Amino acid sequence: MGIAPHTDTSLITILQQSKVSGLQVFKEGAGWVLVQPVPGAITVNLGDIFHILSNGVFTTVRHRVVATPIRRLSFAYFYAPPGDFIVSPVLSKDFGEVPRYQTLSVKEYVGIKGKHFEKALSVIQN
Repeated sequence: MGIAPHTDTSLITILQQSKVSGLQVFKEGAGWVLVQPVPGAITVNLGDIFHILSNGVFTTVRHRVVATPIRRLSFAYFYAPPGDFIVSPVLSKDFGEVPRYQTLSVKEYVGIKGKHFEKALSVIQN
């Protein structure tokens, strides 16, 4: 079973893959790159909430899962703050001193993501 290209709404996603690959990440200039499973290792994807908190310094990971003829099993653990948590860019010399994204609750962002999907981060840009 495959999954269409998307970013995770969460803060981070921890993925434990089986020995069969199927996860691909989009890399500018290279296109879709296969993430080879490493025995005993996990894959960590940064989600939209992390992207907002870092003021866009750490970018959310656009990824997809391609169907394979071999059975594959993966476990994804999505970590996100509660719905009433207020998300606002952390401003600093490293992250920028001007907020690039609006301040909003996780619940509000989830609603925007549900309505605008891939364009959600663009919708909340200042």
